[in-house]
This record gives sequence, C-alpha cells and structure tokens, in this order.
Amino acid sequence: MKKLICLVALLLLAIPAKAAPHSVVLTFQPSSVVGVSYHVQRAPCAVAIVAGLCPTTSEGTFAVIATITALTYTDSTVTGNANYSYAVSAFCPTPTSCASNFAVNVDSPLSNHIGAAIPPDPVTPPNNLTLTSVTRNSTGANVIVAAHWTDSPNLTTSYTISSNGTVLNTGTASSTSSDYSLYWQGKTKPGAQITFKVCDSDGACATQTI
Repeated sequence: MKKLICLVALLLLAIPAKAAPHSVVLTFQPSSVVGVSYHVQRAPCAVAIVAGLCPTTSEGTFAVIATITALTYTDSTVTGNANYSYAVSAFCPTPTSCASNFAVNVDSPLSNHIGAAIPPDPVTPPNNLTLTSVTRNSTGANVIVAAHWTDSPNLTTSYTISSNGTVLNTGTASSTSSDYSLYWQGKTKPGAQITFKVCDSDGACATQTI
C-alpha cells in the first residue's frame, strides 16, 4: 500500500508586509519526506485575527494558491483590510520524486494554520493637477502653443501636443514650485484643432483642445 505523506510539527510563519501593494511572506519547515513539493493554501477569515490565528469556525474554504519547492512564499494577491488563514500541504509530484512507497499527487494533511491581517489601503490624496490655460498663436501653418498648469512641486509632468490624432510634440516639464509652463513652436494644418494633454507622475491627467 502506498503511504500518505505526513507533515509533523510543520511551522508556518506569516509576516504581513507593510509596503504597497500588500503581501504576506510565508516561511515553514520542510517535510521529512525527501523529494516533495508544497501546496500553499489560503482561506478567507470572517473575523479578526487573534494571536496570529483565525478561529477555525470563521475560516472559509482553503484553496491552493501556489505550488512551490522552496520553504518560503510571498503572497502578493491579498486585498487591503482583509483577513486570511494560511496552511501548507506536501505531495510527491511524480512517481520518481519521492521513494516508491509514497503515493503520487496526494496531498498530506494541512500544516498548522496561521492568520494574517492585511492593513487597510491608504486613502488617495486629492488630485492637485490643474490645467490653468492653453493658448495658441497661429500664422498660416506656423503655430505657437503656450500652456500653464499647477501641480504639487517637484513632480515630473509629461505632455503631448496633438492635432487630429497626429502627435506634434511630446516632452516633460518639472518645477520646484507649483507652477508649470510650456512654450512650443511648430507647424500644423491651418485652422486644425490642437489638443494639449498633461499627466503627472501620480497618474493624474488634464486635457484641453484649442
């Protein structure tokens, strides 16, 4: 009869990472069976984590989130302000990975469970990018575009000047104050609309067509 793998005193540690995006670092001790791989399993926890554990009655269904051979794993798929319970199982992935008396692709019982409380996501600050003015001065095909905008200081802002879907100019502008500006001289079809778009490094954008 093929033996099932038994995990004895498997220690599982969960360390919630503080940096965004959220992640949980799991570390555990190996199975005594040579050649095994591991299934990292996770379940939602419906209540607060207490002393590093989710009460058994509040654990949801465990599901495999990763198959690994290392003794550490970082779960980067967690959600802010959520609670989870983790466990690990071991298994022999192929007929030759473990000794012949062990079953293949049959998971051991779960290790001890450990809880992880994920901190809430920070509230995004208000957008400071404001396009204050965009003007043009045209003489035939020659055109001068002047743009002014305000934003938080010391940001890198990128701009695009286009006309009827054709990009005329792109670049970046920085400022140690809150005032940003751009002057561009070029050519375009007489009378064609020009669109000025500026975005900052925080992902905010503003657009104006003249």
